[in-house]
Parts: sequence; C-alpha cells; structure tokens
Amino acid sequence: MGKRKVRSPKKTENRRFNPVKAKLESINECFDQLRHGLPENEEEYVEGDRITHSYVKSCYLMIIQRAVDINNVIIEFSGKTPPQQKHHSFRALHQSSAIDRETMDFFMEALDYYEKIANPYQELAPSELYDAALQLLKYGEAYTRQLENFFVSLSP
Repeated sequence: MGKRKVRSPKKTENRRFNPVKAKLESINECFDQLRHGLPENEEEYVEGDRITHSYVKSCYLMIIQRAVDINNVIIEFSGKTPPQQKHHSFRALHQSSAIDRETMDFFMEALDYYEKIANPYQELAPSELYDAALQLLKYGEAYTRQLENFFVSLSP
C-alpha cells in the first residue's frame, strides 16, 4: 500500500480562502487527465477498448460538471442565485464579461454532448466524442484563462 498524499496546511488554507481558485485547480487536473488519456489520433481512439472510451467519457463529464460548479460559485459571489439549468450558468458568465462569446457558445454545444454521454439511451459515435474531447481541451484552456484574467481585473 502506497503512501497517502497529505496536503500542506498552506494549500488547504488557500482552498478554504478561495473556492474558485481551488475549483480551477481541480478542473485543470481533469484537463491533464483527459490530455494524458486521450489517444494521439482519432483512429487510435475509435479502435480503442471500452476502458479508453469510458475514461474519456468520464473525464469529459467531470470537466463539464466542474465548469458548471465554478460558474455557480462565481454567480453566488456576485449575489445572485445560480440557475437551475447548466446552460444558463455559461450565459451568466458571458453577460458578466467573465468569458467571451466563443467560449460560451462552445460550452453550450459541449453541454449537449454532456447530456448524450450521461444518457445511456443516446448514441454518440466514438469519432464524435474524440472531436468533442479535443475541442474541450482547447476551449477549456480558454475558459480557465479568461476566468483567471477576469479575477485579476477585479483585484484592486
């Protein structure tokens, strides 16, 4: 049995102090997992085993859910009630100038894939999911960068 990782008191303290920063760290860990688990090309992914497909699906779902969680924390901090529908959380961030239109539009589409992955009765072709996962990596970087810049612009 390996050693457990123990968080340093400073890191734990920072997570309590800034929940958005902690959630951004968490989503970045998920991006790293997806980046390392996604085969280099579509053909390799399509021909991959069920474990590879399940891993990519799980990463995709985690990233989208973490993004929605981040959105809701930001919305709460602004004194508003987070929306019940995931789509509306991305609209709210765009309206507050935290994310740009292109990023919001991508995540609106990504939420459709999220629903297809989460619903076992909807079929999603492996090639479609591969493309969606690549786009999620691209726009995910833009999303986190935009949020970091948004908070820097709010700092005195």
